[in-house]
Amino acid sequence: MESAPWGGSEELWSQAASRLRQEGHHVMASVAWRPRPSPKLLALQAQGIGLFVQPRPTARWPVKLWRTAKRRLGCNRSEFQWLRRQKADLAVVSQGCNWDGLEWMSFCSRLNVPFMAIVQCNSEIWWPNDERRREMAQAYRAAKKVFCVSRHNLELLKCQTGESLSNAEVVWNPFNVPADRPPAWPKQNGVWKLGCVARLDPAAKGQDLLIQVLSQSKWRARPIEVNFYGTGPCEQSLKDMASRLQVERIHFRGHTADVRRIWEENHLFVLPSRYEGLPLSLVEAMWCGRPAVVTDIGGNAEMCVDDETGFVAAAPAVNILDQTLERAWSRRDQWQDMGRKARVRAEQAVPKDPVGDFCRHLAGPANNNHD
Repeated sequence: MESAPWGGSEELWSQAASRLRQEGHHVMASVAWRPRPSPKLLALQAQGIGLFVQPRPTARWPVKLWRTAKRRLGCNRSEFQWLRRQKADLAVVSQGCNWDGLEWMSFCSRLNVPFMAIVQCNSEIWWPNDERRREMAQAYRAAKKVFCVSRHNLELLKCQTGESLSNAEVVWNPFNVPADRPPAWPKQNGVWKLGCVARLDPAAKGQDLLIQVLSQSKWRARPIEVNFYGTGPCEQSLKDMASRLQVERIHFRGHTADVRRIWEENHLFVLPSRYEGLPLSLVEAMWCGRPAVVTDIGGNAEMCVDDETGFVAAAPAVNILDQTLERAWSRRDQWQDMGRKARVRAEQAVPKDPVGDFCRHLAGPANNNHD
């Protein structure tokens, strides 16, 4: 991810790398430069996974010019030379969006290194121009496999590239809650608690829409409390927005590693996303037996069944989110039962070991490289 040192999109590749290393495979990883590396990267290094930290972007150049320069540098770049030295049997290019890894896929093709690509998120707003579309089509055709985290993202990628992508399929990200039993339903004290679990980044997660809805007088008068869990680049602006609109029953709880504890304290998951892959927080809330209010973006509606396991807003807009929350509020006495159905839906849809399933794709007979 370019916008954060770590996120849900990093979990699949990193946990797969760890699992494969434990099984005796030689694993190396190239990661973006950060002023403070994530502890999860350092943990990979401690397991014997070699880390190559990509060069720090030149601060004197605008981001767009830096990216153009990187493309033109091509085979002279240190990243390319690092990949050449690895003599890899297989490369995995993990992308936060639909074209983050095009350079790496091009490197692999030029070196005849077999590669697979992961697309963790996609959006209609990332529509490629004709030149970029040709690059994307060529890269994805060359991949042994292309993995998207939702059916929506995959079908959109086909439209964007103009390719049938017969080498593509949907893959699941690992979730961060025990699969044995959901937490107990929160005790009723007259206040209904909504949990919004996501990085604080309204461009993607739409927290601003929720704050605007809650600023209406009808919502001010209702016994609800909204808890934002997470950190991100827009934390202060969201706090300022809530203060300016005088929305008082909003709490910013920061990052909480214990997901189960979040759902011990909240009745309903809410996430008004503007773009998505398939948010881990939605899957985890369903595993914990909580209904959801989500927008029909990315894979949200593939998991959350409207009027059965939650409520789906047709689009990320204030009036539509308001209408959807009204539907949810009118059925609040059914939230616990809908949460049970959400748990069943998660049990039926999500594999118990997504990392193991993904590793089996990677470590096929032709890709073995043990110490």
